[in-house]
Amino acid sequence: MTLQAAVRVDEVDSRTLKLDEGQQKQLAENLKKAGRDLKEVIWRSYKNLVLLGKNNQLREIDLGLINSSQADSMLALILERLRNDGDIEKDISPNFLVRNWPPAFKEWSTKSVRDAFFASPQFPRLLNAEAVKEAIARGVCGGVIAYVGKPSDGEYQPFTFGGTMSVSEVEISDEVFIIKKETAEAYQKAKASPAQTIDIPDSGSSPASVVAPSPEKSTLPQDQTPSPQPEPRPASTTVTKLTWIGDIPPQKWTTFYTKVLTKFATGKGLRLTLSLNVQI
Repeated sequence: MTLQAAVRVDEVDSRTLKLDEGQQKQLAENLKKAGRDLKEVIWRSYKNLVLLGKNNQLREIDLGLINSSQADSMLALILERLRNDGDIEKDISPNFLVRNWPPAFKEWSTKSVRDAFFASPQFPRLLNAEAVKEAIARGVCGGVIAYVGKPSDGEYQPFTFGGTMSVSEVEISDEVFIIKKETAEAYQKAKASPAQTIDIPDSGSSPASVVAPSPEKSTLPQDQTPSPQPEPRPASTTVTKLTWIGDIPPQKWTTFYTKVLTKFATGKGLRLTLSLNVQI
């Protein structure tokens, strides 16, 4: 930042102001000094930051006694401080996604992953727009997560786990998902296990048959009857509809969307009714 003088020294008529060469030189040096002083005053004044903290409350950061020699610009100084505090990141680790996995999701859509960094205060702000894609690609290559398509008939198409994957192959969409390592390994194991079959030896004379063993005879005395068997428990009822009405404070709107609504956002049965009441 520089000070723009209202009157340039070289445009001043020295005969009007009656300034000699020494006075003009002194005036130029004083203007430069005033510009430097003004710059330092501005740096010292803008030393407080206020941002939304991870507890969904406003957090104030005091940068302390700062000066223009600490960074090329005030913006660069602020970004460096936020990076050191973990409030903004240039890139993210795949393990960060695993640690902050929504409990309600078995499959986490890549679009929901990207949106979480812009909606939830628990997630840092990103300086690199491709950071989410890069984290997913590294996680797949490292075997931390798997990149899968929308499940159809119980199978993921595509299913990418381990090996190599480039950032350009990652799609941000509601139709593609990431799953945890444990889920991917269980899916691979289930796909690799063949269906169990019973081998019946060929007797060479007649077709083999399987005969169920006859139940063993009871060894209870004649005057003692067996105790009645407990009746089978009825099958659990499947929940097909969920309705909830309540008040949500403004600080929890983002949390409600991230933790609850995103689970049903990809389906067709979600309907959200808004009732607004503002007291002015």
